[in-house]
Amino acid sequence: MKKFLLIGATALMVSNSTFAGGVLTNTNQNATFLRNPARNAAIAIDGVYSNPAGIAFLPQGFHLSVSWQAAFQKRQIDANGQLFQLNGGKADKYFEGVTNAPVIPSFQAAYVINDKWSVSAQFAVGGGGGACEFAEGLPMFEELVGGKLVSAQAESYGLKQNLTGEQYFYGFQLGATYKLTDNFSVFGGARAVLANSKYTGAISNITANGVAAGAYMNGLLTQIEAGLGQIAVGLDKISAGLAQLEPVKDVAGYKEQYVALQQQQAALQQQQGELQQKQGALQQGAALLGSDFNLDCAQSGFGITPIIGIDWNLGKLNLAAKYEFRTKIELENDSKNTSANVTALMPAYAHGVKNRSDIPALLTLGAQYSITDNFRAMAGGVYYWDKDAKGTPVKEGDNTWEANFGLEWDVTDKVLLSFGGQRTQFGFDDADMSDTNFFTGCSSLAIGGAYKFSEKMTLNVGYMHSFYDDHKVVNAQSGITRNYTRKNDAVGVSLDIKF
Repeated sequence: MKKFLLIGATALMVSNSTFAGGVLTNTNQNATFLRNPARNAAIAIDGVYSNPAGIAFLPQGFHLSVSWQAAFQKRQIDANGQLFQLNGGKADKYFEGVTNAPVIPSFQAAYVINDKWSVSAQFAVGGGGGACEFAEGLPMFEELVGGKLVSAQAESYGLKQNLTGEQYFYGFQLGATYKLTDNFSVFGGARAVLANSKYTGAISNITANGVAAGAYMNGLLTQIEAGLGQIAVGLDKISAGLAQLEPVKDVAGYKEQYVALQQQQAALQQQQGELQQKQGALQQGAALLGSDFNLDCAQSGFGITPIIGIDWNLGKLNLAAKYEFRTKIELENDSKNTSANVTALMPAYAHGVKNRSDIPALLTLGAQYSITDNFRAMAGGVYYWDKDAKGTPVKEGDNTWEANFGLEWDVTDKVLLSFGGQRTQFGFDDADMSDTNFFTGCSSLAIGGAYKFSEKMTLNVGYMHSFYDDHKVVNAQSGITRNYTRKNDAVGVSLDIKF
């Protein structure tokens, strides 16, 4: 039963960050990022998110960027264990989660009022960004169900399973930038975050030794009940014999018989206790596995992210920093689970239950340097305080960090080409990894460009591919190994307009 409850304790965040970024944070909130991820010190309209203090150094007037992106991700789990051989004959099993997010919009807007003041706003998907479907389910469910049946002496088992998770953290940001000096500006603002998640899935057709698991369990219970009945009869006979011998239990010739009956009684009582323990476990198993599991849980919550930033513009060199405070978010369940055993199996997804899912604080640093009038180099990084966020899956590991670089070349007055890369290092330890919530480090490469239709309109296009590390985890208790990795591609287009 404790193993089953692990599912309830595990956050089913199967659709977490689809883009680059931390555990619950998308640092990619404009398609410009896909052609050059080193945007932390950029002086551009997409800086409303990446470098809001730098907005002060844009030309006076109204600036707008409308962005579209599409992301495609696969989450892959190669699992191996002797248990799996009892379901199909193969120890190796492959599980894949597919995320297709063809339309992810965002916009950034800024109004540079005068030499001192600017205001800005944006809307973007700050976390999540799509639905992830594990059409064949997850090894954790097979391990738990199969393990329960094997512990009940089943020689084979079977099940069908699937799980889909959606997660969207919509963010609407407002802020103001003030230029303290001709080359130094500060920003203050906040982001309202509306969190919506939905998890649906089923475990069905559970079998043991080729018959329905419930029928198999009930058959074992019938045998145990018969055995307990026989033990009860034997204990009654022994009790009667001990009662007859009680007056002469210390008399030579009877003492040995009395002791022998006591030993037989103790042995039968031990057998009775063991059978009763098995009976209790089987009753729990029959109640849980005797019918299908159907999960249908929606979650919603709201939080505010305070944001501050600075920008120091030294002409050819621009330096910037931004700090986003931790966002407290409490998700409340709106569950329509159709199976009573789902609540017993996953109490964290019962109707009305509240779970914390804070977005961690983060610090961004960036630098941009104009090597020539038409060639620029950028570099930066992000640090996430994952372990300080309540509800985080990071318990034993470390915080996440990112490092990025980028190059931009103005080929002509109208055409720009860019290239960049980013390394994301998650702090997940083996103990933090789960089938529904795994993160492996990745290296991303980005390429793209921009075309300036006029002084007031520019089109950006970009493509990014991420190369994920493998992370192998061995379950010492079950002997099952898992190798986690991902694949990720994203494309995008944004149109920047100045009025």
